Amino acid sequence: MIGKEQVTAVEALEKFFTIVRDEAAANPKFARRLTEALGIEVSFIGEEAAYAVDPILIANQGADKFRKTFLTFKAKDLKKIMKDFALATSQDFKGRTKPPQLVELMWERTQNRLYDLKPRLKRAS
Repeated sequence: MIGKEQVTAVEALEKFFTIVRDEAAANPKFARRLTEALGIEVSFIGEEAAYAVDPILIANQGADKFRKTFLTFKAKDLKKIMKDFALATSQDFKGRTKPPQLVELMWERTQNRLYDLKPRLKRAS
């Protein structure tokens, strides 16, 4: 490579992984995709996780994991997640202002979505 600094394989890999690590830190969705590709289970907790978490995937892991994950979020973040995933509308939030109420609504809606996504056995006619 003319005009380029020559580096060892280890130095090149260090630069590469630094870029990947920095992007994962700045982009939670990218980080989630990386960990899924590696088969690593990650807990999504807190404000920053609101940008990476997929409530359908978490719901598929069971009620305990779902509640443990989403009860760490603020009400505004829960509402945004539900709207972003088309699980609820502003009308659905009437009378539900606290995270536990919103988490239960989200749990109900994700269960409906999972039911809709599961293949049905065709009955012989």
